[in-house]
Amino acid sequence: MYQSLYRKYRPKSFCEVLGQNHIVRTLKNQIKSGRIGHAYLFCGTRGTGKTSVAKIFAKAVNCPNSVDGEPCNKCQICESANNNSLMDIIEIDAASNNSVDDVRELRDNIIYAPSSCKYKVYIIDEVHMLSGSAFNALLKTLEEPPQHAIFILATTEPNKIPATILSRCQRFDFKRISSKVISQNIKKIAEDSQINIDGKAIALIAKHGNGSMRDAISILEQCASYSDVLTYDDVCDILGTVNDDTLFALVNSLNDRDGKEIIKQIDKLMLYGIDVNNLVKALLSFLRDVIVYKTCGDESEEILETEINDVIEKASLFDMAFLSNALEKLIDLQGKIRYAQSPRIMLEITLLKLINPEISPDIDSILDRLNKLENVIKSGKMMPFVEKDIVANDKTLKSEGVFDDVVIKKEAKKTDDIVDKVDKNIEINVNEVFKKLLSMIMKDRPMIFSFLSLGKPYLKDGNFVIEYPKEHVFYKEELNKIENKDYIKDVIKRLTGNDYNIVFAIEEKNEDEQLIEAVKKYFGDVEIID
Repeated sequence: MYQSLYRKYRPKSFCEVLGQNHIVRTLKNQIKSGRIGHAYLFCGTRGTGKTSVAKIFAKAVNCPNSVDGEPCNKCQICESANNNSLMDIIEIDAASNNSVDDVRELRDNIIYAPSSCKYKVYIIDEVHMLSGSAFNALLKTLEEPPQHAIFILATTEPNKIPATILSRCQRFDFKRISSKVISQNIKKIAEDSQINIDGKAIALIAKHGNGSMRDAISILEQCASYSDVLTYDDVCDILGTVNDDTLFALVNSLNDRDGKEIIKQIDKLMLYGIDVNNLVKALLSFLRDVIVYKTCGDESEEILETEINDVIEKASLFDMAFLSNALEKLIDLQGKIRYAQSPRIMLEITLLKLINPEISPDIDSILDRLNKLENVIKSGKMMPFVEKDIVANDKTLKSEGVFDDVVIKKEAKKTDDIVDKVDKNIEINVNEVFKKLLSMIMKDRPMIFSFLSLGKPYLKDGNFVIEYPKEHVFYKEELNKIENKDYIKDVIKRLTGNDYNIVFAIEEKNEDEQLIEAVKKYFGDVEIID
């Protein structure tokens, strides 16, 4: 009869237990010294070896040929225990035997001596499922059991066990097993079971085991039925997760702020049946690994969930500001998405906010925009505005030999024209007013603030004009709505004392500029020579 892999490869001695050295060492020393307790509590997540260690311990304390605390697995007691036919090792499932009557029956039978062993061992699995009355009925027996009785309680939720029970037991906390240890064991089992599987697929199975050896072995068994030769992509298909190449392409599109490509990739993943929760989890794992490597360097190899060589290649492409902002937004999304009616839409909006910080009013998005502005200024593409003198200094003009009546008349005429324009526009500093306008509406109307901040203000013919490039026509249309326009007009009136007509305009380009832009769009960023 076929036996599941996790049952076939269940540890039969302490030396086969993986990832729990602190517990194995303590129990073996107790057996060697004869200081065996009467009640033990094994705590830990599923698949970490609680029941397996309990069975090994039960064998070891009763094995007549025990060496160095290890059971021999050859005597009649060990063989019977391995076959689950030994009467003196009693396993009880507390989930289905949780009543007072079940505990009373146990209490009545415990007084009888073991039939063939030195100790009668009671292994109570999922002990937190016992009722309150059942715990109370067990209390006295657990405190003062017969000399031949040993209790081993196993649970995944020790917080649900009464303090009176906890205080009567020796508690052992089982740790999650590392992915590296799980990978080594999976590889060994695959070779022994003649399952052809590549190393990257083994690493993915270990990662999805999430610290549980049993879960990882069960995934391997499931995958073994899929194909004669298991590849990384095969395991990704079975688990419904995203492979590294697709994941990197998606994060790269985020970094390049390519909204169309992001939506296309999400649509493709949804068609493949990828669960949104799994996608977010995979993104978080990827970003976490890159941040850890960028922070710790090569020393992070032991704590990375993926191969360090894969991370090294990708880490240099992303800056920490982008990575940390993306990680925080996806962590926030992960908490909300489980209750969402449309998780895909929530994912798409979150990713689009990452690449368009101007539509997101949170502090991380504002910092991202400031960072972009600093980079533009450092690159020399944007120069600080410097006001030029209207009338040249007379000493400079004299030194250059151009100080004559014609120059004076021309400069005076220019001065008069500018003064007329200033009078017409009521002598206000447009940029200063615009800054104050943004600061006033930032808290009250964050959406209007995000739209306005992309505009370029100036005065023209007595109108307060805010100009946008063609690609931001949507912002212009939103601000032109009556309620938004009236609100902005009222704030400007309070700032300047003047009732300006507000105009939202689109930047107009001449035919030559449009032609150059079309050529660059088609051929890329090329140098155009007249």
